[in-house]
Amino acid sequence: MRTRNFWINESEEGAVRQREAETRNVYELKRLQAVRLYGKGSSLEQITEMVGSSERSILRWVSDYQRDGLNGLKPGWDGQNANKLSSTARAEIRRKVAQYRPDQVLPNEVRLSQGEFWTVSDMQVAVKRWFGVEYTCQDSYRTLLYEAGLSYHRTEGVYRSKPSQTAVADFEAEFEKK
Repeated sequence: MRTRNFWINESEEGAVRQREAETRNVYELKRLQAVRLYGKGSSLEQITEMVGSSERSILRWVSDYQRDGLNGLKPGWDGQNANKLSSTARAEIRRKVAQYRPDQVLPNEVRLSQGEFWTVSDMQVAVKRWFGVEYTCQDSYRTLLYEAGLSYHRTEGVYRSKPSQTAVADFEAEFEKK
């Protein structure tokens, strides 16, 4: 059995509790609670059951706390695809999307779609050209389009086996003659 070599004193516990009360990040809160409980003598089994994380994660958080203090428990991920674009850059994208069509700001040889409306692929090319940023997930580009006030519309289903309205009208007219 592993011997515990980590304990927190009353002042450290107070600092951790204060940070728990201040944080709005649920991931940081989970880490703070796990480290506090472990430092006060709770078993790893109890803590894993309470916070829903593995023993390995809890021990890593304890190690991070010992090395960096409370700052070591802040999660590295902060949403918005790690904030690759600043709020100024996002505002610039919103302005350009509202003011221009993709064919007005992107050369035809770099565009994947040739329509006049903004698409995910057009946004991907634009963000790379304007800011040098590439996202790994297509949802990030959809989010940028959504933030720019554009909405997603599904294409209308056209049944190839169904004749067109004109063909149906011509058939009915021919049928009426007979």
